[in-house]
Amino acid sequence: MAFQKRRPAPGARQFYGSEVLRLREEHGWSLARLAAETHSSTTALFRVETEDHRVPEGLSEELDRVFATDGHFVRLLPAARQEDHPAKYREILALADRAEMDESYSPGIHGLLQTEACARHILRSGLPYGPEEEVEQRVRARLGRQIRLHNSSECRYRFILDETALRRRIGSRAEMAEQLRAVLAAARLPNVVVQVLPFSAGAHSETASLWLLGLEDGRQIAYEETTRAGTVFEGERDVAERRALYDLLKTQALSEAGSERRISAELEGLTHDGP
Repeated sequence: MAFQKRRPAPGARQFYGSEVLRLREEHGWSLARLAAETHSSTTALFRVETEDHRVPEGLSEELDRVFATDGHFVRLLPAARQEDHPAKYREILALADRAEMDESYSPGIHGLLQTEACARHILRSGLPYGPEEEVEQRVRARLGRQIRLHNSSECRYRFILDETALRRRIGSRAEMAEQLRAVLAAARLPNVVVQVLPFSAGAHSETASLWLLGLEDGRQIAYEETTRAGTVFEGERDVAERRALYDLLKTQALSEAGSERRISAELEGLTHDGP
């Protein structure tokens, strides 16, 4: 597998990864050589160097041993582990924390609407071979971001959820019912609009997630995310193109009242149908 080097930006987890990269290059070692020396995997080390993965258990001690750094990586570890979100999400999440308007389209349940059980199932499915500790850390981070949603004075939200999000069961029937109740509760907040894009709308422009942010300084930001990558757009033309597509989605989606009825009907089916 070929890897491209990417030097991390400043930050606790980034600094940890940049130190691994610096010392590896000073030693003239390949990723494969360092993996062999630390009894780790090449993929895991690459993801640590590029700040795309939580530092695995025991790696810091192995790095200090092979690089003879006298506890350097063990001392860096606590600060690196305080940063809950992977690098690819941190830029857009920092912008979202300052937004006055937050609009999105999601093929699944949006992270800001997820229950703890739902978030755990989704994050575990995205990290099927990852350590449980990392999954739990990301669950806590995701739930922590929901606090702002409930402060109506800070930001207005619009969620367009594909009907797939309602139909694809996550976890048990009880857990999915709890999730749909949480979506209905959020939709009733004064600063939140939830719309469902029904199957009957047919083909539409979005095959992945689309996110639009209006910042306090007047800037408009767009963000598109696929399963493994996300792209931030700040150029006026790029954002305008995605705004036009989102506005079209709003017309294709059910009204707020119609969306509430559709979610409620799906909930009723979960709570009254057989197992």
